[in-house]
Amino acid sequence: MHRLFFAIFPDPPALAAIERVAAGLQDANALRGRWIPREKYHVTVRFLGDYDDEHAADTIERARAAAAEVRAAGFAMVLDRVATFRGRYRAPCVLRCSRECEAQVHALWQQLGECLARAGVADGDGRRFLPHVTIAYSDRNLDDAIAVEPVHWRAAEFALVDSHLSCHRVVARWPALE
Repeated sequence: MHRLFFAIFPDPPALAAIERVAAGLQDANALRGRWIPREKYHVTVRFLGDYDDEHAADTIERARAAAAEVRAAGFAMVLDRVATFRGRYRAPCVLRCSRECEAQVHALWQQLGECLARAGVADGDGRRFLPHVTIAYSDRNLDDAIAVEPVHWRAAEFALVDSHLSCHRVVARWPALE
């Protein structure tokens, strides 16, 4: 299966900062679980769904056409707290975007969704959208979010990703307008 999604990737200094946050949580024994490797850190902007080989190629082409219509300015990404998403067996442990950053990512999410709908691409984002970077799948939920030293980078592009056989492959990238 091909898991298709649009994402914003951290730059190298932000990747190192995210790793430091994860290592700090591990060292403090704040959470235990399966930790995500740094090469998979990203903010999902739109999840398209899971597709077999036959349908993935068509969906990728339609999604590429839709993304080419997006007109979004670059913006500051800021991750400022660790939280878990409740109600799941292996709770995703995530770095959440600051409130200001959430609004910027949400605007890109909205515009991309409109372009995808016009291109005839259904997406799997029917759930509530909360921008974040998943750093682990934890053995338990946190009672409250944990403030961390903010992780900063400039979201200067977004990408279409094909996650197949546990490998993330960037299919195409689109620069933000400056």
